[in-house]
Amino acid sequence: MTRTQPIGIDRVIAPQSIALIGATEDYAKFGGRFLHHIVDHGYKGRIFPINPRRESVLGLTCYPSIMDLPEAPDLALVAVPAPKLAAMIEECGKAGVGVCVVVTAKMAEFGAEGAALEAEIVAIAKRYTMRLVGPNCMGFILPSINLALSSTPTLRYSGPFRHGGVSLISQSGALMGSLYVQSHDHGVGLAGMVSIGNQADLELCDFLEGFIADPATKVICLYIEGVKSPARLRTLALRARAAGKTLLAVKAGRTDAGSTLAHSHTSSLAGSFSAFETLCRETSIQVMDDPDSMILVAGILDRAPAMGAGGIGVVCSSGGGGAVLADRMDLAGLPVASYAEVTRARMDADFQRPHQNNPLDLGAHTGDLEFGIFERGIHAVHDDPGVALLTYVLTPQPLMPQTAQALIDVWKRQEKPVLMVLNTSRFAEDLRQMFLAAGVPVVARIDDALRVMSTAIALRDAQTGIREAATERPAGLVATDAPRSGFLTEPEVKTLLSGYGVAVPHATPCATPDEAVKAADAIGYPVVLKGVADGVVHKSDLGLVQVGLDSADAVRAAFATIAGAIANAAPGTAVRIDVQQMIGAGTELIVGVTNEPGFGPQLVVGAGGLHVELLKDVTQASAPVTPLEAEAMLRRLRIWPLLEGVRGQAPADLASLCQAISRISWLAADLGDRLVDLEVNPLRATPQGAYALDGRATLD
Repeated sequence: MTRTQPIGIDRVIAPQSIALIGATEDYAKFGGRFLHHIVDHGYKGRIFPINPRRESVLGLTCYPSIMDLPEAPDLALVAVPAPKLAAMIEECGKAGVGVCVVVTAKMAEFGAEGAALEAEIVAIAKRYTMRLVGPNCMGFILPSINLALSSTPTLRYSGPFRHGGVSLISQSGALMGSLYVQSHDHGVGLAGMVSIGNQADLELCDFLEGFIADPATKVICLYIEGVKSPARLRTLALRARAAGKTLLAVKAGRTDAGSTLAHSHTSSLAGSFSAFETLCRETSIQVMDDPDSMILVAGILDRAPAMGAGGIGVVCSSGGGGAVLADRMDLAGLPVASYAEVTRARMDADFQRPHQNNPLDLGAHTGDLEFGIFERGIHAVHDDPGVALLTYVLTPQPLMPQTAQALIDVWKRQEKPVLMVLNTSRFAEDLRQMFLAAGVPVVARIDDALRVMSTAIALRDAQTGIREAATERPAGLVATDAPRSGFLTEPEVKTLLSGYGVAVPHATPCATPDEAVKAADAIGYPVVLKGVADGVVHKSDLGLVQVGLDSADAVRAAFATIAGAIANAAPGTAVRIDVQQMIGAGTELIVGVTNEPGFGPQLVVGAGGLHVELLKDVTQASAPVTPLEAEAMLRRLRIWPLLEGVRGQAPADLASLCQAISRISWLAADLGDRLVDLEVNPLRATPQGAYALDGRATLD
């Protein structure tokens, strides 16, 4: 029965037959919970319970072992103790099982012994051309085929599936169960949920590929703890976008532990999470910070039409609530629509012009209260040509059932997204059921409403950040190899930069005060003196830099000071002090690259000089970048106005600056895996050009 071809991922997420090892009617046991859930939710495929002590269970014929089945099942659920696991995987392989969903835990996540067992079952599965999900997972929830293959108790109490276009891939099984009940209670329609556990074989990208191809899936949610194949994730994210599917992601481990190399600002700025976030921005994956909100946002996006141009129109029945929401929208940078004159004319019968605000407070109407006021206000805001998304915040108010029905009617028109915020706690459970029965997803918290609005806007506006094609190499740019491995001094880095067409100040190495004065006379005053010592990083902190030297006497005095500092910082090091051209005033930037494993070289651009740690005003991209992409990075910085020129200051030479950033990124890309980190700080942007004033690098 051994398989000759591996089962396809399409069949993994839509199996036609399931073997349930350890099946029982006892809901307190794993095998019982799985079987009850499968039967209760109406799975139509073939179910093969396996239990040598029973002839039948829940009316289904039992089989003594997986070897006794009448056919090779697509999927076998394996939830046996760890000592029995390898033998059970061997049996499944011999029986021709397509994929084993391994619930068994305490594997690689528990130490070396578990890791060895995990590797063993993977090897066994490969011998039989069988795939594995997990171990340490909690199965699948696949409403698209009415399959509840999970032990989460939320399946027993939630009632029938809500069908829709949202799918979830989660590295946490318990989180999958929690998000299932959240989705159910808020009217989110599901296509599928999978728990992938340790990803010993099939991994997140395999299931992402499956859901991209799945016609029932429209929005894909990802809960990620670790990315096994970033390059593949990038490719699939672009494929999802081309297929018109939205990707949302929450990643655990947002802190950059491990990016603490003392000699590099860049390494502390461009760690694992920021590399992941950069990949997402460049492929239109929307990163979120809360899994519950992610699933609610997905439900809205699944049911709503695409968001067009314009801002957000808000209607509420609480003046205070509207004022608070207006503040929070402004702080979140959300665009609030300005009503057109045609909209204001429609409102004139019910609202004075000073009260025709956004948010529109329905309680500020003129005349006696009657439902037509609410209905006309809702329709006027919805129909406004500048409103791309209508948000209604329903608080305890008069005429609630009529208002709810009016909102359902507007939502059914599907002309633009409508967000329903049912901010009533338990006061209006009947209205919540009314919305859910009509298929309208709802949120209950203003925080969730803000996330929905922010995500909708971000997805609409994300197209400018997409990077689909490889960056074209600048004409005539010849790759130059680094001189050696280890920590490169400033002169060595500047030699590399100069070879890539990045401007650096003229510099002359000197060993004596007389040589330094002669060099300064040739360069022209004022000059800069810098001490050079292998392994010394923060030269300014150690007194190895003197600037603005405008005479021979000043050069001699500075030389003596720096020579003493070199002796203190690196005893026994030969004196080398560079006399450098002093570049005029400008805006100082940091341009750095770190090579994040799996993600490749990560380019960081931001406020430089002494402001790196103070401002932390940085942006990041995958290297290499074009000059246009470099400009887009600069425009995202808070210091961008300084580059444009403020208060009469001359603007920086942006063309030279963007060319320099692009060429630094190409240097990093050419160094490839040899690169540990590279940093130019500062890169000074002046009206006359951009100059790398200092640099350091570490090569493996």
